Amino acid sequence: MNEMIEKLKKNKIAFGLMSPEEQELLRKANTSNCLFYNPGGNWLTIRCDMDFDRDRTYAIKPDYQPEPEFVDLEITKHAEGTLKQTWWLGVWADERVDLPHAFTHLHCLPSLPGFRYFWYINLAVGTEARIHFAHVAKKIDEGKTVYAKLRRV
Repeated sequence: MNEMIEKLKKNKIAFGLMSPEEQELLRKANTSNCLFYNPGGNWLTIRCDMDFDRDRTYAIKPDYQPEPEFVDLEITKHAEGTLKQTWWLGVWADERVDLPHAFTHLHCLPSLPGFRYFWYINLAVGTEARIHFAHVAKKIDEGKTVYAKLRRV
C-alpha cells in the first residue's frame, strides 16, 4: 500500500484510467489530501466539497501520511492457577498487532507503542466509551466487555 501511495504522490494519469485499487486509495485519502492538475498547467488543492472526476488528473499531497489502522482486542481473564486470586487481566497475542507475550497483562498495555486506549460499549447511548486504565477491572466485574485499541502492524 505504501508503494501505491508513493506512486499516487507522483501521479500523471487521469482518475478514470487508474486501477480500481488506486481510485479507492484516493477516496480513502479524501479530497482534502489530494491535488488536481488544472488545464492552466498548475497543481491545485481540491475543495472539500469536490468529488473525483474521471477526466481529471489527481495526485496525493507529498506530505500525506495514511491514518493507521487499529485492532480492538478483548480484555480477558487468564488463570495462572486454580484460585480466583491468581487471575490476571490482559489480551491474547494476535497476528494483527505487535505484542510482547502470548498473554500480555493489562498493566503492560498502556506502555506499548501501538496502544491507543481502553473502551467498552456504552449501552445507554450505543457508542464506544473510552475508559481509564483504573476502571477496566470494575467494568469487567460489572459484566461489560472491555477492549484495548492497538495499532495494526
